[in-house]
Amino acid sequence: MESPDHARVFRISAQKSLSMPDTTTPMSIELAERNLFFGHPTEANKYYRWQNKPATASLNDYEKLMIFLFSDETEENAKYKVAQRQSSTRVEPPLTRMDKLKQTWERILPHRELVIGGLRIQTQVRGDASKIYNSSEMSDGERVIFYLIGQCIAAPKDGIVVIDEPELHLHKSVQTPLWAEVERLRPDCLFVYLTHDVDFAVAQEGAQRIWLKSFDGTSWDWELIEDKDDLPDDLLIEVLGSRKPVVFVEGVNGSHDVSLYREILTGFLVIPRGSCEQVIQVVRALRSNTQLHHLQVYGLIDRDRRTSPEIAALLTDNIFTLDVAEVENLFCTQEVLALVSNRLARDIRTDFNQSVTQVFKQLKAELDTQVSLRVIAEVKFKLNCLDASARGVPGLSTALQQLTQGIDIPSLYVQFNGEFQAVIDATDSRGLLRLYNRKSLPNQIGNALGLKAGELVELVVRLARTDERSAVVAAIKPYLGTFATLVA
Repeated sequence: MESPDHARVFRISAQKSLSMPDTTTPMSIELAERNLFFGHPTEANKYYRWQNKPATASLNDYEKLMIFLFSDETEENAKYKVAQRQSSTRVEPPLTRMDKLKQTWERILPHRELVIGGLRIQTQVRGDASKIYNSSEMSDGERVIFYLIGQCIAAPKDGIVVIDEPELHLHKSVQTPLWAEVERLRPDCLFVYLTHDVDFAVAQEGAQRIWLKSFDGTSWDWELIEDKDDLPDDLLIEVLGSRKPVVFVEGVNGSHDVSLYREILTGFLVIPRGSCEQVIQVVRALRSNTQLHHLQVYGLIDRDRRTSPEIAALLTDNIFTLDVAEVENLFCTQEVLALVSNRLARDIRTDFNQSVTQVFKQLKAELDTQVSLRVIAEVKFKLNCLDASARGVPGLSTALQQLTQGIDIPSLYVQFNGEFQAVIDATDSRGLLRLYNRKSLPNQIGNALGLKAGELVELVVRLARTDERSAVVAAIKPYLGTFATLVA
């Protein structure tokens, strides 16, 4: 069913021709307006403009826009000429739609200027008349900016201007300034942007954001997006639009570990959040958001030096822990190294033995450091267990004293040293990857395989992008901990 305001709606389609004519022939302003709004000078049916297929039709109305703008220019100039003749004093020239378009276009593109003369538009480098070119030779960006400003200036008074994909053909740096300028030009209009671009949606400060959840061919299922202080807008908008379950991981976009996750977790929307603390925070916030009850949200973090009770507690919040100390260790498993050696046409057994020898030698050399760091991590965890119900100086002092008395440094050192020593004595490579926190491990192992720094992780990610993907997934899946049960 049509909205009662449908007559006020003026839509700017994402599917449009950007073929800009060099010259234009004006017509009466009434006919030019019908020509632009309805697709023909004698039409009054808005669906004619869309060939009765508004959802799929591609617009080819750049010439109609130019005709309208020059017809308006001609009309206004004619009125000015009559007014000046009838007046004994100077009449101020009108600021036409074309004048406003030129001013706005040049503010967005300050290195260029429009040259409007007769019935054509040209462009030149600002201040250099020797470098001038016709409108048909403008870049896509220059033409689309002209088109968008022109269409919005031409929109009906008090209209509802709907813009499909307002970011299309526009560089990120001009998107927000352009639409801010356009909205200032038409304060009488309501602007509605239909976009998939998270950055664009977030940049519209003060705007009411609506999530279009689904469309059944007849009606839309939509919902207002609620602002949440504990969730960044960009993150909330990104996950709302996901048709996949979402998994937050440590790292940043562009890193090899995040690239690997995206290749092996194709059934998920993988979003990096930097540190493990940020992953934990955002997963808990999203899971507590009633607006996202339909969405499956998970976290996947490094094991680091976490204890079994800590890992179990995180799991209750859908935060899963790798079965290796660092995500970098995923590149160093026996199964992955076998794939790499085979790809390099090397001897798999020899490569693995050399890698193990190199890594265990390094671990023995820094055993005291690794054990000490493990003890420190355990002490920090225990200190987080301070009785939160304690009150007053005596109560807090007692709680702290009881807590610290239960922290036995010598016993912890002996315990963790024993764990490391057991792995060393058994030459347990898998146990080593679970305990050993050393981000440079892939470089050390890569060196044993004749690879330069960084080449091992790059090669594994490349393999995951080829027909070897299933083999890479199978090699890494056993090290994903209980999260592996969710991976197809």
